Amino acid sequence: MKKHFCFVVAALILFSCTSCNLLIGGEYIAPTKGIREYKVDYIKKYESTLNAMFDNAWTLISVEDKYEEHEPICCHVDTRPQQFTEWSIEYHDGNGEFRTFVFDNRSTLGSQIMNYIRDYISEYYKENFYDVYINDFPLAGSSYVFCFFVRMSSYTSYEAVKDIHETTKKYQSLLDAPEGTICLSKLTPANAFERAPIYLSVSVGLSGNSSYGQTFEENIIKQTEDMMEAMNEFANNRLNAHVSVGYHQIVNMHTGNRDRRWAFLQGKKTNGFGDREIFESYKGIFW
Repeated sequence: MKKHFCFVVAALILFSCTSCNLLIGGEYIAPTKGIREYKVDYIKKYESTLNAMFDNAWTLISVEDKYEEHEPICCHVDTRPQQFTEWSIEYHDGNGEFRTFVFDNRSTLGSQIMNYIRDYISEYYKENFYDVYINDFPLAGSSYVFCFFVRMSSYTSYEAVKDIHETTKKYQSLLDAPEGTICLSKLTPANAFERAPIYLSVSVGLSGNSSYGQTFEENIIKQTEDMMEAMNEFANNRLNAHVSVGYHQIVNMHTGNRDRRWAFLQGKKTNGFGDREIFESYKGIFW
């Protein structure tokens, strides 16, 4: 009887372990295969959207079959190797310069368009403004220039911003379609805030502490103000941005505040803005 009981328990354990291998995210996986394959041809699926994105003037310069492996995390996360296709398209932007849009078939085209614009704009403003104006100051590793699409804040209850959530979600879902996508052939770093509902988050984090002195703090605040004004002028006075200047450590500035914060909303300097204000500023344009 004991032998029979041990055999049943062993069989159940074996079955449970096998089930973990066969069921990941509710999807059946053949244990001998274990590869997540993406087979949709995005060039065929989104041909009309690509024509709208690039004003019917784009060149497919490469198609690559890719294979990526991922380190196991736990049985609830799909970490199978991925087999997918990656495409590279060359086009002229709004300034007539060649650029390359690289995408694959693992996620929606719309999400990749947003990622592309976020990276493009944040990198441009960092390299051409932030690194130029702030380069000589002792910055902490926490300093950054990020770009975001207008979205619902994770710090706000869903009910409070339900209209923002639903409207921006609909806008983003239409980026896959020719009638709702963003024309990258007309996009430039200067007009990006007019052609996409985006804003920058700029942090000037200082390494060290308040021993630098008040004159040092006033200098870097003035330099940051000059930088933001130059950004706004470059962006056709349509800049959307949060900016903060302060120490990386929990150290107050000589003004007694933790940091200095201000913002630009559609090119106008303000004390700051939240989800509602940035959302409302694009009403009649994107929603």
